[in-house]
Amino acid sequence: MIKHYCDKCKKEIEEKDKYKITIKTYKGALIDDDIELCGDCANTIDKFTFPILDTRNYEFQEELDKLREETEELIEAANKYNQNEVICIDEVIEESYDVIQVVVNILYRLGLLEFMSEGLEKHIKKLKARGWNFKGE
Repeated sequence: MIKHYCDKCKKEIEEKDKYKITIKTYKGALIDDDIELCGDCANTIDKFTFPILDTRNYEFQEELDKLREETEELIEAANKYNQNEVICIDEVIEESYDVIQVVVNILYRLGLLEFMSEGLEKHIKKLKARGWNFKGE
């Protein structure tokens, strides 16, 4: 009998209880297609975890202003990249994460992070109702 172990926590898992996942880059290139996880570890995959910065010394309006600033920097970097100007892909990714970081901090300060999963479900329904198609469906 073949034994299976979770690739994350190393716990032994039965064939019927294992989850097999594939990991790809954001461009779709295959990284690994033979990862086996137990149910507990598989359930953590879809959870978005992001650091929350300690912004107690900043006024809420400062965070909103920071979101505007970071969004403008992302737009500028994305436009340069899209127009094939000399810009590193890392700059676009960095600016994207700056925007995400500020949004996460704002949601945290408002006490709304715990509602993100439910909010995503509603967001997807809204987009489908507006006629958007999703890649891979």
